[in-house]
Amino acid sequence: MKNHLCLLILLLGSTVPGLSQANPAYLSEGHTDLGIFYSPAGTNRLSMKAEDDDHGVSYAPSQVVLVASQDARFDLPPGTPFGNEGDPLWILPQSQYPGWLYLGLSTETITPGTFNGPLTYTLKSLDLPGRMSTNVTERFYVWQAGQFGDFNVFMNSADGLTAADAIALPAGAHAHYNWGFSTSGLWHVTFQVSGRVAGETTNTASTNITFAFHVLPLRPFEQWQATNWLPATPRSIIGPTADPDGDGTPNLVEYALGMNPTNASAAGLPTASIVATNGQRYGALTYTHVKSATDVTCEVVAASSLTAPNWQPLTTVHSVEDLGDRERITVRDNLPLNAASQRFYQLRVRLP
Repeated sequence: MKNHLCLLILLLGSTVPGLSQANPAYLSEGHTDLGIFYSPAGTNRLSMKAEDDDHGVSYAPSQVVLVASQDARFDLPPGTPFGNEGDPLWILPQSQYPGWLYLGLSTETITPGTFNGPLTYTLKSLDLPGRMSTNVTERFYVWQAGQFGDFNVFMNSADGLTAADAIALPAGAHAHYNWGFSTSGLWHVTFQVSGRVAGETTNTASTNITFAFHVLPLRPFEQWQATNWLPATPRSIIGPTADPDGDGTPNLVEYALGMNPTNASAAGLPTASIVATNGQRYGALTYTHVKSATDVTCEVVAASSLTAPNWQPLTTVHSVEDLGDRERITVRDNLPLNAASQRFYQLRVRLP
């Protein structure tokens, strides 16, 4: 079932401890560079940080979110290599404008002569971890605009990622580019940086380094992810189907029901009951839905066997209780208790 998650009401929590987090920096305007840093000692000699040049602060990838505002959305004119005319593209521009993030690349912390030749940024992978699918069809570009209206494209995910999706800069350099995203959302953009240290015969390369971009507006589930985990935390932890606290409940279900994804617990799971209507008794399932989780749908289904090929949607809402920021909903079965020897219920949570 590619577009939804199922939750049986008999799931139980575990005692796996929760995760910790800190408040990241959100950089949405001003001069920022993704800088390369070199340390002669250790196993990971090359690394990257986001350098807030306006305030003289550097941030590790887990400490910073790079923001493209809603104003950065443009409709493409004809004749660009970035999509069809009228397609949207969110652009962080290579020229500086007040109120916009001015994002560049920098090797200024590295003394010329430390490396033989340039240092290279290579685009390794893209992910939108707030989406169900890991197949990223959305497009990402890095380019410079020429003085005659031409496009010098360095990174282009539309034709697949290869070693050609790279930018080389000499040590002690600094340059700015246009950064393009074909959709809004939470993006994880992963680079590797490499270079040949002077006197060595092979290249030194960093581990894969991921930065989180918030291309606004975020969907509510993506905002929930950003609230609960550090920037650039991988899909294996924050993705819709992940279960980082090990309590058997996927993140998407915890989000919809208002549970804590970093604290293993069964509290908040749906509960079964028996309700009476018009002299008949019915099985029912009660769940709590967070009102702000507007990008998911919840559906109760029933079957007479766990191996039944066709679970039937239940559409009869027995009651709705307003709890302020959430509501408690009870959905009853279509069959009365005396019409079936046993019944099983699921809550299905869908993220379109």
